Amino acid sequence: MDPLELLREKIVGFPGYDGDLDRRRSDEFVRAYLGEALTELAARCGELPPELQQRVDALKLRMEFADPKSFAMHRLVSNIPTSSGDGGEVAGEDVAAVELADRASAIDTGSVARYLDDVTATLDSREAAMRSAATKP
Repeated sequence: MDPLELLREKIVGFPGYDGDLDRRRSDEFVRAYLGEALTELAARCGELPPELQQRVDALKLRMEFADPKSFAMHRLVSNIPTSSGDGGEVAGEDVAAVELADRASAIDTGSVARYLDDVTATLDSREAAMRSAATKP
C-alpha cells in the first residue's frame, strides 16, 4: 500500500498533498493524530515524573501548531503543485508519525521517555522533509 493510501485508511478525510491548503490540512491531521495518541498515553500512564510530564506538555504544544519554518516557503510556491500529489518524502514521514502514534497504546510507564525521544525525532524529521519539499519546484 502506498503512503497516501495508508494515511487515508488511518485518518478519515485525509486530504493529501495536491495544493497548499491540502498540505496544510494534512499536516494538521497528522499532528492531531499523533497528539491524541500522546494525550491518551499520558492519561493511561497516570501521574508521570515532572520532567516527563513537561516533555509531554511541550510535545503536545508543538503538535498544536504548524512549524512556521516548514510552511514559510509554501507562500512562495503555493501555486506549484507537487509533481504527482502523492506527497513524496513528506508522505513517508507522515506514515512514520502515524505508525508511531499507533504504537503509543503499547507503551508502558517505563518506556515513556524513549517514546518521547522517538516522537521528538519523528517531528523533527517531518519538519525537515516539509521544508525540503517546500523548496522544490
